Amino acid sequence: MRRRALLLALAAAGCAEMRQAPPPMPVPLQAVTPGTADPIRGAIDAMAPALAYSARGLAGRPAEAAQAAAQLEFVTAALPRDPRYAPVPEAVRRDLLLARAELRDALGVAEDAPPETVVRSLLAAAAALRARNEARAAAALPAPMFLPGGARSVARLGELGPLPQGAIASANIAQVVARLDATGGWPGGTPGEVSGQLGNTFGFGAGTSIGY
Repeated sequence: MRRRALLLALAAAGCAEMRQAPPPMPVPLQAVTPGTADPIRGAIDAMAPALAYSARGLAGRPAEAAQAAAQLEFVTAALPRDPRYAPVPEAVRRDLLLARAELRDALGVAEDAPPETVVRSLLAAAAALRARNEARAAAALPAPMFLPGGARSVARLGELGPLPQGAIASANIAQVVARLDATGGWPGGTPGEVSGQLGNTFGFGAGTSIGY
């Protein structure tokens, strides 16, 4: 009940957010998914299967959950800041906002946490968990941005519970991208055709990977 009330409240907030011009991210984005010049597309391609079936495949897999959460955060925040993704319907963007709210509620991420900071923390936690360094993963998820924070937030990654809105939103955006590819609906050419063209939208260091 609490999650449903939060999602309804954030649906209204999301509509207001989408009517405003998004502020630019402060640092050039270097987070290019391996094998593609477009990290937004790479993150969409990676998160859609990860979040399928209400993300049931992420149960007991905290590293993969952290990576998928970072991808969803990244896509939701970066999409409106890249004009080449203007053809993505407002309803799909709204679904992403709801999915982000659902995931933040499940993981205990502060509602007002900056997306770029959340993404950086989740990617660091994912990398640490893949290296079997749980202490470093815990340090990457500090309170109060993550609650309860530390080792307990790492444990929470492994038990996010069902994420139906995440499955819906990630499938919808993947279908939209595929349709725009098929119909030539992208303004100025398919995103990712020209390496490095992605608008400098997110602040990560070189070598950071949004894909997985």
